[in-house]
Amino acid sequence: MCTGAFACARTRTHAIAPLVSGRCSTQRLCSAPRSSEPLPTARRPREAVKCWTLGQVLRSAVGVVMKLLWPIVRAFDSELRARRRKRFPRRIILVRHGQSAGNVDKTLYEQTPDSLIPLTEQGIQQGEEAGAQLKELIGQESVLFVHSPYLRTRQTLLAMLNAFPGQEVQVATEPRLREQDFGNFQHSVDMDQVFKERQKFGRFYYRFPNGEAGTDVYDRISEFIDYFFTALHREEYSTKAVDNVVLVTHGLTMRIFCMSYFRWTVFEFEKVWNPSNCENWVLEKQPYGQYRLAGRWLDGRLQPIKFGANQSYPLFPHMCEPLGARLIVPGSEETLDGIQLAHFRASGRGHRGLEGVQGPLEEA
Repeated sequence: MCTGAFACARTRTHAIAPLVSGRCSTQRLCSAPRSSEPLPTARRPREAVKCWTLGQVLRSAVGVVMKLLWPIVRAFDSELRARRRKRFPRRIILVRHGQSAGNVDKTLYEQTPDSLIPLTEQGIQQGEEAGAQLKELIGQESVLFVHSPYLRTRQTLLAMLNAFPGQEVQVATEPRLREQDFGNFQHSVDMDQVFKERQKFGRFYYRFPNGEAGTDVYDRISEFIDYFFTALHREEYSTKAVDNVVLVTHGLTMRIFCMSYFRWTVFEFEKVWNPSNCENWVLEKQPYGQYRLAGRWLDGRLQPIKFGANQSYPLFPHMCEPLGARLIVPGSEETLDGIQLAHFRASGRGHRGLEGVQGPLEEA
């Protein structure tokens, strides 16, 4: 018999022997002394691969794209803003109407609606002079007139247009530029008492019987300002940019227009005097696109707006340009000093920087 075959037979015999005897080879392994070396462990499973959802992939891709495109977007936005600024006029000029018959005879309001009060002859002459002053200021520059629908403002505009013979101008009407509503028909004796009451209560907050408060005028003028600049950009007034926009309106409306645009406080508003008949206020565009209150154009030069108890105190510098938030540093004795925070000092006591401005205004 072959030796290799014999070896194979013996191997099979030894493998089968434990099974025949009933003894398990594993028992011998278990009874053997334990080795200090660890038993071989099972093979570790492969680490799970992080799976992204479609939304995560898209968000990541958008983030990468935005990082790449952001400089282009900013440049485009800057260019768009610059183009918008170019469409804004060089000047915005506010003009009060000329002398009306109601300015001379208060009893007219008892039977004539405020919207139908006409100009006097002097008022028409004032309108013509206002047109000549405006022409001196803007020369041959393009102009858009936006006027209140009241009769006296329409007549003022027609008188002003006599200074522009042969020149093409644009005209639009805007009801939000109307006068404050003082009520319907107004009895002169009753209105005298009402105006005295308003002087005590405050011009801005006082509500006329069956009429408006200054707060109502503020709301509609603020809405108009938003619409006005949007309309200029969208070419709703004109298909081409104009150099000047002239708003022919009313005294209180002029003050509240500036209060809204320049962010005056009520304290500051009540220190600004009502403009005279056909007085104009000039707002000039600055390089950054906002407007500055330059003053009133009179006798060939810009002069200060009438301000303060004696009408001769200069406007606070911050009132001439749009002002958002005002800085304050709590905790010191001088926290509320300074003209920008004068509205917090309601006691009427003297404070630095307010000389000549204290005390209520006379009826303006």
